[in-house]
Amino acid sequence: MSHVDFPAFDADNHYYEAEDAFTRHIDPKMAKRCMQWAEINGRKRLLVGGQINRFIPNPTWDPIARPGSLDDYFRGRNEKGLDIKEMFGDLDPLGEHPEYQDRDKRLALMDAQGLEGAYFFPTLGVGMQQSLAHDIEAVHASFRAFNRWLAEDWGFAYQDRIFAAPMISMADPELGAAEVEWAIDQGARIVVMVPGPVPTETGSLSPANERYDPVWARIAEAGITVGIHGGDGGQSAYVNMWEPAKEMEAFRMSPFRSIATSDRQIGDTFAAMVCHGLFHRFPRLRIASIENGAAFVPKLFGELKKTFAKMPHAFTEDPIETFKRHVWVSPYYEDDMHALAEFLGTDHLLFGSDYPHAEGLAEPTAYINDISSFGDDDVRKIMRDNAKALLQPV
Repeated sequence: MSHVDFPAFDADNHYYEAEDAFTRHIDPKMAKRCMQWAEINGRKRLLVGGQINRFIPNPTWDPIARPGSLDDYFRGRNEKGLDIKEMFGDLDPLGEHPEYQDRDKRLALMDAQGLEGAYFFPTLGVGMQQSLAHDIEAVHASFRAFNRWLAEDWGFAYQDRIFAAPMISMADPELGAAEVEWAIDQGARIVVMVPGPVPTETGSLSPANERYDPVWARIAEAGITVGIHGGDGGQSAYVNMWEPAKEMEAFRMSPFRSIATSDRQIGDTFAAMVCHGLFHRFPRLRIASIENGAAFVPKLFGELKKTFAKMPHAFTEDPIETFKRHVWVSPYYEDDMHALAEFLGTDHLLFGSDYPHAEGLAEPTAYINDISSFGDDDVRKIMRDNAKALLQPV
């Protein structure tokens, strides 16, 4: 374990969903419109809305990539010029890693990793809202079923260490608010949404549109945190205008796709929240940006500064100050941490390892190596205190 002389708190851990995560509790009347499994040409495939879904190339997780296997890729150390699929290297049988799907075995691993606790987010789940965007009723039926599975298999505050975030969609505001209410009643301390506009029956809308205030109001009233976790928010439709592809795949990359998807979606999501008055209407909201990196922050601040100078009457205060009060950011380990600290301060930075994903860290607390030049107090804030504080209601 990398040297951390206090129990760390990871703001970005993941489980690998059980195969029945979306089907165990699905309303039988909705099953064919949501998730199903089928064997096609000898391979088990996930059907979403009756179509083969490729958001995750192998959603059975067997075999599975080793944690941190893409470290060199994301640090820009691909000297051999390998394709991203080649850089995955050897895969492991899922059966060798019960801790990916069993909460008690995961707690034992967290002990060995020096983790006091962690937020836990979906792996497959963050691609499913967009996959069902054509069928709003199915979005909510599938998320409802998923969250009941999540409560059973992981719990929303298990042993006060594993804080699994139920997935929330606002596509139907009434159903979204009801799901938030249920999650709060079950003890959820953090919920998760994906960045991007919210799908509607006729297109999409800003997540800060007043139509969605019933959802935000319940979250704000309860004082829980919203994790905006990287996922499929529909950005591929924009990229496809330049470089067509049939559907979203998590690891299908090209030079243009890499550039166009690096920070546009999350930056625009927060621009919408600030510019459309979400934080003015709900001053208690706290948003944690998870697995979206931090490159968007200086770009967004530059645009907010210019826009505020041109249209100060459109804001209730300096929009940069609004962002800094309401948003916490978990940078990628390869981001410029000191530059980000100058923009946000260390009180709003979160350590997130993305364990056990290939694009994360093989050893979660190795994150400290990328912030080793920070002072002890700042390291403790980033590696533990800030994330824990977001679990306390405001």
